[in-house]
Amino acid sequence: MRLVCFIIVLISACSQVLNAQNFPSEVWHEGKVVLAEGDTLSGLVKYSLENDVVQLSADNKTIKAFTGRKLLYFEIFDKTVERYRQFYSIPYTLNGNYRVPILFEMLLAGDKMTLLCREAVEYQTRSYPYSVAGTYSTYVLVYTYYFLDNEGNIQEYNGKKKDLLYIMKDKQSQMKKYIKDNKINADRRADLAKTVVYYNSLFDKI
Repeated sequence: MRLVCFIIVLISACSQVLNAQNFPSEVWHEGKVVLAEGDTLSGLVKYSLENDVVQLSADNKTIKAFTGRKLLYFEIFDKTVERYRQFYSIPYTLNGNYRVPILFEMLLAGDKMTLLCREAVEYQTRSYPYSVAGTYSTYVLVYTYYFLDNEGNIQEYNGKKKDLLYIMKDKQSQMKKYIKDNKINADRRADLAKTVVYYNSLFDKI
């Protein structure tokens, strides 16, 4: 009986943690937005990349909303990670249609290749060892990575090493060796950033 009570309390506590998770569209950050016309506005910034919307509160009374079409970029100081984060509006082809400006986070900039990211909230079912049913469902923040080359082309990345080597095919032999020697995890953000840094360095040596 005590074990059952313990499991119920543990599941309840975990559910409270999951429900308490704050997603980007729910959190205000100190920051600024730069409009396509060139104006810079500072204040509290909240964003949703999946909806391509940025909100700005400059006086705690009025909230202005902007889409990627109206922005050049915006910047926030994210207290959860203690660093500045930059987001740019870049033309991209969605669903096979014409290119439209949408928002990307710039993770790492390079002369030859730049690493970008977009976030989205998804409802997922996951395994849970202490659940009677064995699984639980919750909303989670998922990331999709993109590579921007120096000609302005953006390629979505599927998280597989084979795709990574194809994107970097002009230096494929060097990249294949680097990935193997450094045990690069092809779907881990930190490893992707290291890979982009090394890839760009190969051109610096020319």
